[in-house]
Amino acid sequence: MANKVAKKTGAKTAVKAAKAAKPATRAAATPAETKAAATAAPPAKAPSRAKVAFPKKNQPPTEAEFAARLPLAVGKRFEMVRAFLKKQKGIGEELYFFGPKTGWAFRYVRDGQQSICSLMIHQDGLLGIVALDPAALAEVDWAGLSPVAQKARRLAHGSPALLWLDVPLEGTGAADFRALLKAKLKALPVLPPPPPPPRAPTAV
Repeated sequence: MANKVAKKTGAKTAVKAAKAAKPATRAAATPAETKAAATAAPPAKAPSRAKVAFPKKNQPPTEAEFAARLPLAVGKRFEMVRAFLKKQKGIGEELYFFGPKTGWAFRYVRDGQQSICSLMIHQDGLLGIVALDPAALAEVDWAGLSPVAQKARRLAHGSPALLWLDVPLEGTGAADFRALLKAKLKALPVLPPPPPPPRAPTAV
């Protein structure tokens, strides 16, 4: 009999201990708390990056403003590609407005006739854009290029006659882009110089 009483007493004690161990339920929110939660300002969203760095035709950037939009490491690669292009015979550099969806970018032309490439800022990143015809594509050692160039080739647009590649000039992309430019320059035919402008008629 004493054993039965002891068992019952122990069971009751265990039940009480289990109830005490349960976390206390949260008290219902007061009307003031509910109103404060409803009127609280939503969390601030991260600012979205502008897709076009310099979209206004009447506001061309200076070289310093263009370079200032780039991270330091990308800026160094930008200057490396520019230096390579400037060393090539007959290639000129200019800031050119490609329209409000692209904005201002650097454009490179050989002898004033043959388009070589463009360097533009897109979403705070630097892109090298080059068009390759079949002769230039045949000059490219694709196996020797990094995955950056491989991806750019998969995403290329245009036609088999002229394929446009957008190469991010970050990491190994700058070296890849320079290799593509070498292939293009090697395949480009040498054109005769443009004729001189006609002379103005002399007054009699």
